[in-house]
Amino acid sequence: MLLIAFVLLFFGTNAFAQEQSITGIVTDTEGVPLPGASVVVQGTTTGTQTDFDGNYTIDANVGDVLVFSYLGFDTQEVPVSNEAAINITLAQNTAMLDEVVVTGYGSQSRAKLTTSVSKLDTEILEASTRSNAATALQGTIAGLRVTNTTGQPGATPQIVLRGGTNFDGTGSPLILIDGIPGSFYALNSDDIESIEVLKDAAATAIYGARSANGVILVTTKTGKVGKSSINYRYKYSMNEERNDQKYLSAADFLNYNRQGHAYSEQARGNPNFIRQFINGDNSFGIGGNTTNSPFTTQLLTADNQYLLNQPGWNSIPDILDPSREILFFDNKNVGDRIYQDSETQDHYISFDGGNEKGTYYLGLGLLDNDGLILGSGFKRYSGKFSGSYRVSDKLKVNSNILYTHSNLSLSPLGNDDTVFRRFQGQAPTSRDFDNNPDGTFSDIFTVGQNQSFGNPLYYQDKFVRKNLEQRLAASVGIDWNIANNLLFSLNGSHFTINNHNENFNRAYRVGSNEGPLRTAREASVQLERTLRNQLTATLNYTKKFGNHNVNALIGAEYFKDNFFISGAGTRNSPTDLIETLNAGAEADGIPFSFESEYLITSAFGRLLYDFDDKYLLGFTFRNDSSSRLGNNKSGFFPGASFGWNVHNESFFNDSSIGKIVSRLKPRLSYGVNGNQDVLGGIQRVFGYDVPNNYRVFGAYGSQGVYNGQTGYANSLLPTLDLQWEKSTTFNAGLDISFFNERLTFITDVYSRDIKDKLADLTLPFYTGFSAIKTNNGTIRNKGFELQVNGDVIRNDNLTWNVGATFTRNRNFVISLPENDNDLNRQNGTLIWNPSTGQEEWVGGFQEGQRSGHDLVVAFEQERIYTNQADADADNGITDEFAQAASRNQRWAGDSKWVDQNNDGIINGLDRKVIGRTTPDFIGGLTSSLNYKNFRLFVKTDFATGHLVWNHIRAKGYAQTQGNLNQPIEVLQSWTPTNTDTDWPRMVFVNDAKNVWRGNEGRDFRDSNSLQNAGSSQFWEKGDYLALREVTLSYDVPKQYFNDVIQRLNIYVTGSNLHYFKSMSGDTPEIGGVQYGAFPVPKTITLGLNVTF
Repeated sequence: MLLIAFVLLFFGTNAFAQEQSITGIVTDTEGVPLPGASVVVQGTTTGTQTDFDGNYTIDANVGDVLVFSYLGFDTQEVPVSNEAAINITLAQNTAMLDEVVVTGYGSQSRAKLTTSVSKLDTEILEASTRSNAATALQGTIAGLRVTNTTGQPGATPQIVLRGGTNFDGTGSPLILIDGIPGSFYALNSDDIESIEVLKDAAATAIYGARSANGVILVTTKTGKVGKSSINYRYKYSMNEERNDQKYLSAADFLNYNRQGHAYSEQARGNPNFIRQFINGDNSFGIGGNTTNSPFTTQLLTADNQYLLNQPGWNSIPDILDPSREILFFDNKNVGDRIYQDSETQDHYISFDGGNEKGTYYLGLGLLDNDGLILGSGFKRYSGKFSGSYRVSDKLKVNSNILYTHSNLSLSPLGNDDTVFRRFQGQAPTSRDFDNNPDGTFSDIFTVGQNQSFGNPLYYQDKFVRKNLEQRLAASVGIDWNIANNLLFSLNGSHFTINNHNENFNRAYRVGSNEGPLRTAREASVQLERTLRNQLTATLNYTKKFGNHNVNALIGAEYFKDNFFISGAGTRNSPTDLIETLNAGAEADGIPFSFESEYLITSAFGRLLYDFDDKYLLGFTFRNDSSSRLGNNKSGFFPGASFGWNVHNESFFNDSSIGKIVSRLKPRLSYGVNGNQDVLGGIQRVFGYDVPNNYRVFGAYGSQGVYNGQTGYANSLLPTLDLQWEKSTTFNAGLDISFFNERLTFITDVYSRDIKDKLADLTLPFYTGFSAIKTNNGTIRNKGFELQVNGDVIRNDNLTWNVGATFTRNRNFVISLPENDNDLNRQNGTLIWNPSTGQEEWVGGFQEGQRSGHDLVVAFEQERIYTNQADADADNGITDEFAQAASRNQRWAGDSKWVDQNNDGIINGLDRKVIGRTTPDFIGGLTSSLNYKNFRLFVKTDFATGHLVWNHIRAKGYAQTQGNLNQPIEVLQSWTPTNTDTDWPRMVFVNDAKNVWRGNEGRDFRDSNSLQNAGSSQFWEKGDYLALREVTLSYDVPKQYFNDVIQRLNIYVTGSNLHYFKSMSGDTPEIGGVQYGAFPVPKTITLGLNVTF
């Protein structure tokens, strides 16, 4: 009986708990199968994955709960009942705190992330035409300052994370494109799948010696399992000039400049100071002629008065001698001569697909971007291929190729300063065309003064500049599942840049079309080659033990960088028709070649652990050995992090706070990074910029040719015992969301110490060396970052999402090498501090103070002397910066300077700190409004708290070029009839020192540079809000296309539409001294995106 009872009990229990086989399919919301989705019986280790078609089979008991999950999608839990089939539809996860982010050598859900990582919303890349993808990062990543330093097509903006690691606040992040070190230059934004920015040291420590300035991970697109598709994108853009810099008309120009010259003679006590500017063929002189002089100004006579019958010709009384009239042409469009019609066409077509055996992706692009400036532009052909093939269940091979072929056309007129300060700022009395004898204009371009200050229309084709660059990044790898949960990966990559430049100067006239013909016809060629090879091996173990999740990775890497450059030139070619070296009669300089390389070998690892998705731990390390160091080649860089998903605690969910707060995760991290790039840097050799990879071993430089042989001498001191520069960062973060994740905050507070800072230390002159590279102290960066995302409206037909980023950073000097100065000061400016009644050093670098690299020290303008009696009252004050004749003679209209120490002398002590060139806050705002098939997207960025010196305005006001036009502020300057003003009289060549009182440099270490010795009146607030992008798009309903077209999106985009600012110039985002900047253009884009 007992045996029978036992058998009945056993079979009865077994029948009650008998497992059943459950099958089904897992798809997304559009019915596309999700291969590789995880299906797990909750609370057990029993699980499976879906196949290529999304199908699965699993054994489970009635009452069990099946958990369906897929990376990037919401997890679903379904109880098992008696049904044999369970089909599941997973919705894509749009919650910011659940997004998948790429990290070093892997990826993670942000829900389990314990470090500081930001991800770009790649929708930003889709609508605007971008010749450089890095511009999309502006204002979108908290902690990252992206500054457009030029509007040249193709140019990469300046990128600085968390204040940089250099004393001057610079430092470029490591940029990895599919794991290969590279840059954003020539990278097609349509090839990009995602961009992540690793910010704290715990996140970047796995990249060791190259990661002190942060890491930007760019992942390009790959094929996906599923139906094959073809996508075509086209964008057509029209670019327009900003033209915020305003200048004087010709009549005002003549009056102010001729009077300003007289003021200069007054200040100098010299009535005959360079009189050719008054009487000669200059912009406000009277020595022009009726036909071909660079400037049209001349005395009105019976012989030339016929010109007054021609449009644009005028005459005014000479302000210096009203008894005579000056004849001139008012060239109202003189500043527009540097511009050309500018448009952009951007084509991109891609093919992708795959099955359970493999995937493929092929993308081809063509970008043709005409720049705004004569001769400028950027043309790029790009190709991208990636493929994977599953050789067996355990072995997969993959490959990736990125290729670009580009032509960068820089303006033949010169650099941005030359183009925008000199050419754009030319006098409005200039000629564009020579005049015919009857006074009409001919079709012959006027030459102007010379090639750097002449007529851009004449010189635009005289300087041939050709560029061809080819970039290839190729990689191949294998993934081998050695055992369950154990994956071995091996990836080898090759990256190469071949950059070829050809220059030729055609013959050209100087002064006029009758002037001397310059026939040197210099030709030159330069070839640069970069080769980078990298081999990476990793072993990755992942395992779930009940509630314990472990992800362990170890790896090794070999990296080698080789750089080669060669150049040669000839001159005196007999013709403009042959632009190559062989036509030259003789060599122009010495042919040159240079080669350098360095390598890094590394071992690294990472351990990620979480318990029940509540307690999160991470540890990373990397050991690097670099050939750039001497006796201390190796460095160890660890990182550790912790996070707590409080919202997964039962006590939190049961609380009232849990009904408001959807997610709550505090984070802490600490890590160490290295910086071996500072050991490289750039050196100038024979006029070429080349890398300096061996500086710790010293260097010898050419001293010229003696007796037929080149002489060399020691030019750099060896420093074999240099230590690794290391950055240690403590980061505290908080991820929190409210109201069912409709409002999300990601915030970080950090403190980063850059220890054993590698920098140049100035040496005494008697050593024969200007500086030596040394471990030069400790810098500390402290800051706050906030990223906000909110769904204001969220329903089936209407959604409105807004986002914002805010960043604040401060750089401090903690320690410096011992010297004889207080606080071990390096550089700086000595001023008087009225609050303490003592002299005080400001700026430079001083222990315990903020870094002075961005400090602005200026002479404080109190007011303007209203009349001569007012000025004479201060003749007892000695101005050490004034001309000798005016040191104890003040003049009406000049600036009255604040005598900070009231000693009756205006000297260097009478300066004060007025601000800084870096912003107090930077950030951005975005808005995405969707109604049915319409979408309106707006993106802005802003910066506040920085000062800008617009040298286009300042130099024109000071007229130190001699023939520059003046900014419109001169109309507000002091004159005998306009005495109530804050703008000093305009004085030729700044002889009254009203604009700046030192030199025109901008080196913060020079106490007489513009940053340290300008007038407070000419510094401007750089605060701005940029309307960076506005896009209106429409998705045409696909039912119109009978499944032939899967998606058709049309849109119109406005980019860089407006700066809300008070600054006079075009580019408020560049803080500090701006000599002449190429502003980013206003752009209107029409585009379509179609998928078949």
